[in-house]
Amino acid sequence: MAGALRQAGYLTQIYDISLSASSDDLERVVKEFTPDVVGISVRNIDNVDSLTAGASWTGDSLRELVARLKGLVAGPVVLGGPGFSLIPEELLAHTGADYGVTGPGEAALPALLNHLAARKSSPRIVSAEGTSCSHIGPAAWDEFLFPEYLKRGGLPGLHTKRGCPNACLYCGYPVVEGTTICHRDPLEVVEDLRHARDHFGARDFFFTDAVFNDSEGGYLRFAEILAGAGLGIRFGAYFQPCRIGANELNLLKQAGLMAMELGTDSGCDQILTRLRKPHRMEDVFAFQAICHAHCIPCAHFIIFGGPGETMDTVEEGLANLEKLEGSCIFAFMGLRIHQGTGLHRLAVKEGRLAVGDPLLRPVFYLSSLLDPILLEDRIRRSFSGRRDRFFPPEEGNLRMRILRRMGYSGLLWDTLPIFTSHNQRGPRT
Repeated sequence: MAGALRQAGYLTQIYDISLSASSDDLERVVKEFTPDVVGISVRNIDNVDSLTAGASWTGDSLRELVARLKGLVAGPVVLGGPGFSLIPEELLAHTGADYGVTGPGEAALPALLNHLAARKSSPRIVSAEGTSCSHIGPAAWDEFLFPEYLKRGGLPGLHTKRGCPNACLYCGYPVVEGTTICHRDPLEVVEDLRHARDHFGARDFFFTDAVFNDSEGGYLRFAEILAGAGLGIRFGAYFQPCRIGANELNLLKQAGLMAMELGTDSGCDQILTRLRKPHRMEDVFAFQAICHAHCIPCAHFIIFGGPGETMDTVEEGLANLEKLEGSCIFAFMGLRIHQGTGLHRLAVKEGRLAVGDPLLRPVFYLSSLLDPILLEDRIRRSFSGRRDRFFPPEEGNLRMRILRRMGYSGLLWDTLPIFTSHNQRGPRT
C-alpha cells in the first residue's frame, strides 16, 4: 500500500505499533509526521484457533487505537487489510473509524484520498473495482522496519500474484483477493528481492500468494526468471499438495525453494470432498513423497471438525497423517466462519446462524457428530511427545517463540530434527 501511495504522489510513512519502544512512541511519530490521513492495516482479527480465539480477538484493541489516533489527528482514520475486508461493516461500526477499504487497495485507497482532498463525498466503505487484477503495488521496504524485522528473526513477505480460483468451503482468500489470478511482472518481483538483499542483507523470504503453485503454471515461469537472476536467495510459500513433479521441484530448488506450507486440511478423502478441496489423499501422499525425496521440508496444516466429520473420519485422518514421512503437522479444531464463504452459507442452512448474525467475534463450525472434548483429547494423545506435531496451536506458537529466543529465524518449524539432513541452518550468531 505504501508503494502504491507513493507512486500516486502521496508522502507516506509506515509505522508498526508492535515495534513501539513505549506507549508514547505513536504520539511522537504522529506529531512529527503530522499526517492528513491515517490508515490502519488489519491483517487478522483473531488467530482462527477455536481453543484460544477469545483471547486473541483484536476488535477492542483496534477500537482503542482508532480512538487514540482520533485524539492525535484532525483527519480521517481509514481501515483496510484482509481482516477488515472479511467483516468491513461490523468492524467499521465497532471501531468508530471514518472509512474503510476492502479488497486490494492499491487503486481504491488513492482514489478515496483524491476524493477527500477534493472535498467530494465518498461512501464510508470503498472497494477495488473489478477483480483481483487490480495493480499490485511495489514493495516499499522501509529503512527502519525492515532491519528490525530481520533482527527479530522475521521473514520478509512478498506477493508474486494475487487471487485464488479455488472454492474451498471455509476460505476467505477469494473474498479478500478475488477469484481471478493476477500475476505481478516477475522482473519487478526479482528487483524487489534484489533491493532487499543488497540494501538490507535479506536472504530468506516468504511468498504470500494464496496458493503459490497455481494450476495455470505461472509460478513456474516466475521460478525460471528467479533462477536465472542468480540472486542466491531462499524462499518458502503456501502450496496446494497436487500438480507437481521432479522437473518442477528441481526448477523451484534452483530458484531457491527452501520449504513448503501446505493447505492439506484433512487426512480423509470424505472430508476433503466436503471441504471442496482440489486434492485427495493420493495426491497428498505423492506430493509428500516427492518433496521428501528432494529434501524439501513440508508442513501440513490440518483442520479437524469440518462438515460430516465423525470420530471414524478423525481416526482415518490421523492414520493417514502417520504416512506422511518427513513432514510436520499443524492441527486446528473447528473452522472459523467468514461471511461470503460456502461454510457461512452451510451454517445458515443448518440453522447454526441466521443470515444477519454478526461475525465480528470469532464463530466456529464444528461437526455436530463430534464431542469437542473427546475430539480435543484424541488429537492431543495422537500428537503427544512428537516434535513434528503441533497441537493445540498455542503450544506450537510457544515452541516457535522458544526457538526464536534461542536465535533461530525464519519459518522456524523447518529447523526441527526431522529436517536436519535437509537444512543445516542453525541459530544466528
